[in-house]
Amino acid sequence: MPFHKVHLIKIPWRIAIGKNAIKTIPNLLEELGVFSALLVHGPLTSELAGKRIEKILRRNGFEVSSFIVNKADFSSVKKVEKKARALKAQALLGIGGGKNIDVAKTAAFKLKIPYLSVPTIPSHDGIASACSSLFKGRKKHSLFLDPPAAIVADMKYLSKAPFRFFASGAGDVIAKYTAVTDWELAKEREGEYYGEYAAQITSLAASVIMENASRYKEDYGSAVRLLTEALISCGYAMCMAGSSRPCSGSEHLFAHAIDWLYPSNQALHGEKVALGTLIMSYYQGKDFEFVKEVLKTLKLPTNYREIEIPSKILIKAVTHASKMRKRYTILDELRIKKGKEREVERVLKKLEII
Repeated sequence: MPFHKVHLIKIPWRIAIGKNAIKTIPNLLEELGVFSALLVHGPLTSELAGKRIEKILRRNGFEVSSFIVNKADFSSVKKVEKKARALKAQALLGIGGGKNIDVAKTAAFKLKIPYLSVPTIPSHDGIASACSSLFKGRKKHSLFLDPPAAIVADMKYLSKAPFRFFASGAGDVIAKYTAVTDWELAKEREGEYYGEYAAQITSLAASVIMENASRYKEDYGSAVRLLTEALISCGYAMCMAGSSRPCSGSEHLFAHAIDWLYPSNQALHGEKVALGTLIMSYYQGKDFEFVKEVLKTLKLPTNYREIEIPSKILIKAVTHASKMRKRYTILDELRIKKGKEREVERVLKKLEII
């Protein structure tokens, strides 16, 4: 397919990965010409890594302050912007999980300053991407911004993450199994730009994680390192594509629909998109039985009881998913929308989800 337009590919400038990687942060900031920074993290992350990073930076002569994130929404972004301006911060550090990193990423973009992504849990592919997801009321909005100037993946913290967060990250990578198929379908039906190389990267990441789903049982540290590299690769693919298309399809729309319909749900992002991958792989005519086997190996939820979301909500989430954003997927192809609840119920029963 010929290219009809040019898009600028922005990718992370540096990646530090390994034990005690956070010790590289002062040098990375100095290379960027930065000497004042605002740390954006959650209350738990503050105790886990935030205070140590702050101590390292102060010891190296940096002016540092912190902001505690409670919710990934636009209100938090505005508060970060205000504090960063007061500090005259030259950079932001998003420390922790997807919530903290997404808020830092969005605020840095608005402030037109660089940010460093410092994940402490491998639960989200946003650690390396230019994409962020923020709530505005009940609805989640996806934004395409700038990638991090650098990624600091300290395995000392990542390898200590609770298993549930590891499994969630694996679920987010497995989602590429259906996302790429949706992207290719959009190319065929809508003439949408399709980046074959970016698609291959995320397809490979999904395959590697699915084929090594049981590795954590023998060597958790090795499994976390493999997952972290896969998550970073997915972020790069989105940077190359200029959108979240290589990583987000109907399975992500399903997850966003759950958040809209049932905002009190406590399921992690990766758990929701993994269950969505099981459903969408069936609709796409792919090996849904293999997907289910992988989810069970990773102890990811495969039914409404395990994910703790009412069956009626899951049915509605499938029928409402295509309305979450303008993105052609298998749901549009099969015209699965409101009014098709009985058909969806039949499918979810066949998959033993309800």
